[in-house]
Amino acid sequence: MKTPVWFLAVFFFHQIAFAQCPTTNTVFGDGEQIRYTVSYNWGPVWVDAGLVTFSVTRELFHGKPSWHLKGTGKSFASYDFLFKVRDYFDSWIDPETFRSYDFRRNVYEGGYKLLNTLYFDNNAQLVIANTKTNNNPKRTDTLRMRPCAFDMLSAIYYTRTMDFSELNPDKKKYITVLIDDAYYDIYIRPMGKEIVESTDGNRYRCIKFAARMVQGTIFKGEEDVLVWVTDDANKIPVYIEAKIIVGTIKAHLKDAKGVRNPFTAVVR
Repeated sequence: MKTPVWFLAVFFFHQIAFAQCPTTNTVFGDGEQIRYTVSYNWGPVWVDAGLVTFSVTRELFHGKPSWHLKGTGKSFASYDFLFKVRDYFDSWIDPETFRSYDFRRNVYEGGYKLLNTLYFDNNAQLVIANTKTNNNPKRTDTLRMRPCAFDMLSAIYYTRTMDFSELNPDKKKYITVLIDDAYYDIYIRPMGKEIVESTDGNRYRCIKFAARMVQGTIFKGEEDVLVWVTDDANKIPVYIEAKIIVGTIKAHLKDAKGVRNPFTAVVR
């Protein structure tokens, strides 16, 4: 498993108790777009390395109503000579149940290439996973669906629909996520509320979370990530810190367009 650092830096705040799948979406809508500036510490210096964008549109997927969720991560041209990144994520999900129809992930990071597709056969309760890295042959796996398991994008949007007021401080909440061709369980832990100033010039009332990620090539398997999410009806991550094996990544909210609800978390 090789998961883009920028993506995980916005992904970790998810919380789901395994039996709490049904949800009602009052959080996001058609046309929402959220962008982040991602920074990396190059020795003692912080460098703005790239831009991450998440967007959602309402459209038909093979004749069925769906949310088309998109995530992209691109390094700035000035950073490309150090480590060029071009990552693209697409997910089509049922707007009522948040069940995935199809997921596609196309990654280029410093010469490393990965193409992963997940086809969800909800009738047969199977997932067909195709994975190809660099010049290696394509690998196909068939997995049995798990209840309340999500692809990487649907997990983000599903979690935003959850009622954060039901979270108890220091009580862990778990989520199952399908990454490439395997399921992983991670948890988040609420840590209270704080006011955060973002690079968009605003100060936000936020709920703070810590997250334990999957141990591997990027994370140590500890509570490597801190995330601050707006304490309002939008539940948008404003600021993220991710400790990785080779340093630290930060993601700051750059702007948010087409949000469904007023930004009442902004401190006037």
